[in-house]
Order: sequence, then structure tokens, then C-alpha cells
Amino acid sequence: MRFLKNIFAFLLIPAIGAAGYVLSKYLLCLVGFAKSQYAPFWLGVVCYIIFQAAFYRPMRIYVFGHELSHAIVGILSGAKVKKFKVDKEFGSVVLTEDNVCIALAPYFFPIYTFAIIIIYIFLDWFVGIKSFYGYFLFLIGFSIAFHIVLTVYVLVTQQPDLKIYGVFFSFIVIFAVNVVMFTVIAALVFPKEVNFKEISFQIFVNIRNVYKSMYNGALEVWLVFQKTK
Repeated sequence: MRFLKNIFAFLLIPAIGAAGYVLSKYLLCLVGFAKSQYAPFWLGVVCYIIFQAAFYRPMRIYVFGHELSHAIVGILSGAKVKKFKVDKEFGSVVLTEDNVCIALAPYFFPIYTFAIIIIYIFLDWFVGIKSFYGYFLFLIGFSIAFHIVLTVYVLVTQQPDLKIYGVFFSFIVIFAVNVVMFTVIAALVFPKEVNFKEISFQIFVNIRNVYKSMYNGALEVWLVFQKTK
């Protein structure tokens, strides 16, 4: 079973690369707006990196979000939380059920970023806080940098979550779902520049073209091989 999972994960690599390429193009285009309304986002990203490098790594906050992500996805999957514990460097949550989404949720679900988005949308509905959009962008950039930097840090410390379904398979799933998550976040945070339907269609076309090119290339190699027989 694990062998089949690894084969499936291996076949997903071109799709992840194609989707990541499209998303990266959109995000890089936003750099062109850095001198205008999107500057606070990039400022937030830079500020978090400087904060961690100059002061400390806020692991307790990350661990709390990490275990909370397990718990939330578990509850949404129908599981019950039996134990929830958070220490300075480590944490644990015991659920009545487990699946790949529950096990890997903290690595592809930037819980603090989504919390900021939900709070901003909620307040804007009832109060109207569009004048604070710049502060919102700063917090989004700060929280995304927090998620990426600390997720990379914990992934290289041999997390037991990855061993449950296999390290290679888990890494591929994490990368794939992160692309989806950051596409959703980009569409929510930058609605004027990132249209979810448009970017989704471009990702689909790019993935189709990549696999089509791979198929045509493999077919040509096969035909050449047949002729040499």
C-alpha cells in the first residue's frame, strides 16, 4: 500500500511544479505593487524574518497552532479530542480517529493566517474596517512568514507525523495542499489582482500541458525504441 502511495506521490510532482509555477507568477506580479497598497504585506514578511533572526523563535505559539490544527481537522473529520497538551517545544493531541489530513494538517494549514482573514472579514461585515486594510496585509504577511519559516524548521527535525503515511508521500501531499491553500489565501487577500477562477483555470491548463508533454515525450521514446528492435 505504501508503495502505491509513493508511486502516486511521484506522479504528482509535475502537477505540483506546474501549479506552483502559476502561483509564483501571480505572487511575483504583486511585487510590482509593493510601492502602493501591497507594501504592508511584504513588510510583514520581512519583519517576521528579522524578528526571528534578531530575537527568538516563537515555538510555543507555533506548537499551540500546530496541535490546534490537528484538533480542528480531526473534529471536522468526525473525531473527538481526548487529550490536548502544549509545551515550549513540543505538544500532543490524542484523537479518536486519524487520517492523512489530520496527521499533516499543521504543515499545510496556516491557522493563524486564516484566523486573521476570518476576523477581518467578520469585522468588516459589521463595522467596516477597510481603512485598516494595510494593517491587515501586514499581519497576513507576518503570519505567512511565521507559518513557512517554522514549518520548514519542524519538517527538518524528523516529525513523527510524517512517518505515519511515509515521509516521501507526506512531503508531496504537504507541498500539493500548500499550493492550494496559498492560492485560496491570495484570492482572499488580493481580490483585485488574483481571481480564484482565473488562477485555477491557468493551473489546470498548465498541469494538463505538462502531462501532455510528458506523454508525447514518452511516446516518442517508445517509438524510437521500437524502431531499433
